[in-house]
Amino acid sequence: MSQNFPAEAYAPNGVLWWLLEYAPDTKRRYGAEPKIAAWLHFNKDVGETFTLRELRIAIPTDELANSQEHFNRRLRELRKLGWQFRSSHEDATLRQDEYRLAVKGWHPGDGPRPKTSGKISGALRRRVLERDGHRCVICGVANGEPYPDPPQGTAVMSIGHRIPQEFGGTDDIDNLQVECKRCNEPVREEAGLPETLDEVYAQIKGLKRTEKSTMLQWLRSGRRTRSKLDVLYDRARRLNPAEREQLAARLETATNQQVAEP
Repeated sequence: MSQNFPAEAYAPNGVLWWLLEYAPDTKRRYGAEPKIAAWLHFNKDVGETFTLRELRIAIPTDELANSQEHFNRRLRELRKLGWQFRSSHEDATLRQDEYRLAVKGWHPGDGPRPKTSGKISGALRRRVLERDGHRCVICGVANGEPYPDPPQGTAVMSIGHRIPQEFGGTDDIDNLQVECKRCNEPVREEAGLPETLDEVYAQIKGLKRTEKSTMLQWLRSGRRTRSKLDVLYDRARRLNPAEREQLAARLETATNQQVAEP
């Protein structure tokens, strides 16, 4: 590389931090997070822009070569280390695939990575899951259910933050909510899905009046409301397989009908 970098841009073995294959003095693969931090620190000034494509080119590894979402996730984690970025959602002058560097944080040339919190205890996780009915508060899907729309897949629940940690959000239960993995990850930004008010309303205005009324209630309450039947179904899903089969048998008797399994 023709560009000259200061000494702290290089690992102990003389290789630029973002080009390391293994962590210093180990056989462990060097992760994307410190590589991104190092590349941004030594190649971008505050106020300059970059794209995930730039990162993918600058940090060529087999693991990351075709994973834009992977880079996006690592960027989010850097915010816990003092980094701040602006996207097109916060800065209208940026393209959808651009970020602007606002504040630089830790990079491997500073020394060992600072320890960060972010671990939610099992007990707190269970409390949040019970409070939110084991369903994503954003899209309403339950753990293990298939998504009704593309991209297809099976939902897995995670615990998200109403106010992100990088913007001062805490791990208090009132700031936590159940989110499926798809809603928890910033995939919309990379997939180019509708984000503007006009684009979303263009799809909503064709709904029936009752559907619009339901949408309004959901928006005002901040989450999807569920019927008594929905709530009971959620409870039934948490029975063990034998109990669910017994419940289905009782319902077949009560309704005098049989429903074949899919």
